[in-house]
Amino acid sequence: MFATKDRGHSFIGLAIMGLVAAVLIFSEISHSAALESLPAKQAGVDDGKPPAVQKLVRDGIAIEFQVFPDESVGKLQEGGYADVEFRISDAETGTPVKGIYPAVWLDIAKPWENPEQESTISCRERVETYMQGIVGVRPLVDLNSYYVLVMNQDETISVIDPIIGVAGITKLYAKINLLAPGAEWAKMRDEKTMFVSMPAENKVAVIDLTTFKVTSNIDAGEAPVRIALQPDEKYLWVANNRDGTDMGGVTIIDVGKQQRAGFVETGPGHHELAFSHDSRHAYVTNRDSGTIAVIDTASLKKIETIDIGEQVIGIAYSDKSEALYATDGKTGRISVIDAGSHRIVKRIDVKPGVGPVGITQKGRWMIAANSFEDVVYAVDVSTNELVHTIGVERKPYQIAFSRAFVYVRSMGSERVGMIEINHLNKMDKVPVASFAAGAGAPGKTAGLSLAPAISEAPGEAAVLVVSPSDNTVYYYMEGMNAPMGNFRNYGHRPRAVSVADRTLHEEKDGVYRAKVKIPAAGTYDVAFLMESPSLLHCFSMSAQPDPAVKRNSIAGIEFIEKRQKVNSGEQVTVKFRLLDPRTGEYRTNLKDVRVRYYRAPAFDLREELATEVSEGIYQLNTTLKNPGLYYFFFSSKSSNLDFSNKHFMSLLAMKPRIESN
Repeated sequence: MFATKDRGHSFIGLAIMGLVAAVLIFSEISHSAALESLPAKQAGVDDGKPPAVQKLVRDGIAIEFQVFPDESVGKLQEGGYADVEFRISDAETGTPVKGIYPAVWLDIAKPWENPEQESTISCRERVETYMQGIVGVRPLVDLNSYYVLVMNQDETISVIDPIIGVAGITKLYAKINLLAPGAEWAKMRDEKTMFVSMPAENKVAVIDLTTFKVTSNIDAGEAPVRIALQPDEKYLWVANNRDGTDMGGVTIIDVGKQQRAGFVETGPGHHELAFSHDSRHAYVTNRDSGTIAVIDTASLKKIETIDIGEQVIGIAYSDKSEALYATDGKTGRISVIDAGSHRIVKRIDVKPGVGPVGITQKGRWMIAANSFEDVVYAVDVSTNELVHTIGVERKPYQIAFSRAFVYVRSMGSERVGMIEINHLNKMDKVPVASFAAGAGAPGKTAGLSLAPAISEAPGEAAVLVVSPSDNTVYYYMEGMNAPMGNFRNYGHRPRAVSVADRTLHEEKDGVYRAKVKIPAAGTYDVAFLMESPSLLHCFSMSAQPDPAVKRNSIAGIEFIEKRQKVNSGEQVTVKFRLLDPRTGEYRTNLKDVRVRYYRAPAFDLREELATEVSEGIYQLNTTLKNPGLYYFFFSSKSSNLDFSNKHFMSLLAMKPRIESN
């Protein structure tokens, strides 16, 4: 499952198939003496400094774990960012081990207020529940998954958890509220930030992808539509479609400062964006004048205008040929422009209607769609020759790419076309497969977005496709005849789809990294699971509290007779004391102590009044009906304690075992 170079059947794929394989793997390794978790070394517990390298050597494999805090803070701290790194190598030779994709989870073992207290649930028990796919049992940080982001026709973005949501069990994980409906989005490579254009408000929303909240709204000029980050991510470029005027152009936003850096007038009509691979030049199409403006990104000034023809529809840049490819929808030509001289070196005659254009992931092929002729064109960028004209469904309007396929979405059909890229190299007549994504054609729905309706699933041979006709996102795994699952969008009509990637990436041979936002202060279990060799080990890291965060004046909560696990359906008694912040003594005679508890992530929410059963001891009796991980939070207005405080208790409710005769 995890030790494979083909991640086509990785964590999300297993979730769709019921996590059967994962449960079998865990049940096998949990009984092996070779897999006992070694005691994790405590480092940096008190001062939040980066822990020293923690190393594990077993079965010929050496694993080194280290955490690097964000440079702006310099220490591991709640709310801060950190890079989690694993170096995997051959124990004898030191040769990096490539293509091993471990499963990694981070969860609080001990809260910062009381690092000596016994952990409620052991690291091994946590991993077992994660692997069994128990609904609602999720760690604070999961480095094996991603979230599905759905841009809706209203002023919201839906956030869906695919591991649980694929079975249709849960509702939305989160909802992001915008000032106005989004038109397009662009995401930073580190998966921390996304930008969304909002034409109705003349702004771009900045979204924190770790919290799924809008952090700011930046003025972006009149009617901002297309947005794109230049390759070095210094600037965000926003295309301003000013109707009925020659004053259209681009607003440039400084990404680091998150403020407007300038505006460049380019010409009339809708604008598409492209960049040179070194970020020296930005290219902006002007549909109504048939031209492309060339902008120097250092001076933020237009240095040249390239005359393409009558109506420039699409533009794409190829690193392989160091050339631009621009489509003219009226003349039916594809112009090839040398990126060094900015001169047209070739015109490829096709037919009127040619428009959307893109480059395959490995850069070999330029693909352009013709909505009038119901075809796509494949141009070999090494020769700039038209090699294939391929028939597809009616009115193709968007092109997307995975590592192995070109995907074509058409307005006139619910079916998504699939062209295998390898076939472009080998066949005279290229076959087209397809699958149905919804019951209705996208063209029957008003308000289609320019943002992509298809997104590749991280680490998987699969894609996500939105269907506005039935308010659904479909999950399609390559090689299947039909989508393997779907995610309902709960009353919102989807326009586009993207992902917030949380997976561990192999940055270089044998080095696996992920950037995380530390959700809370305390000592963390960092659970590391491999298939080959079969290995489960818990490393450790600790994070300090953020001194800028205001704390409640109450000193703490003392839990009495804590239990780690119970059977679902059993009566549970939760006992605790509240401590006075001034004296450290127990609070007595409180009549407003309340307990709010739920099954993670957001099920079976209840809130009840706790009663004082003896001096300073408060108690709640309840029954946890469903299996899952429950969190208990506490409040008392008279003690200045509310539910947002950091004190909580967790309890795992297991499904009762059925004894066999």
